Amino acid sequence: MRVIPLRLDPGTDLKQALQSTVRRERLSAAWVMSCVGSLRQITLRLADIHTALDEYEIISAAGTLSATGMHVHLAVADPSGTILGGHLLGGCVVSPNGTVEVVLGADDDWRFTRSSHPETGWDELTIERTSA
Repeated sequence: MRVIPLRLDPGTDLKQALQSTVRRERLSAAWVMSCVGSLRQITLRLADIHTALDEYEIISAAGTLSATGMHVHLAVADPSGTILGGHLLGGCVVSPNGTVEVVLGADDDWRFTRSSHPETGWDELTIERTSA
């Protein structure tokens, strides 16, 4: 297993940074181990897409990442402590007043891809072992 730590600076888009890291590190199967920090803007998919501009603290993030896509959920707290969560979309931007710290785990013995699932209709995780 590999561990890939990241510090994202103000103005960085969280999803784009994760995608760039997957490409740069050539990750075939990765997951979010830890994610904390502050965001100035959030864009999350709930039943609909929710975009908001305020100061948010990341409470939790979890999900899988690969060269063919990612499925990450993000939970944030607004300034009053109200929690909001959903699917991470582009547009979650690091606050000018802070950073975001992410730790990814990866294992080259596996390959994660996303392919259309016949029952859900969504691109779902497909898992393949690359070594015996």
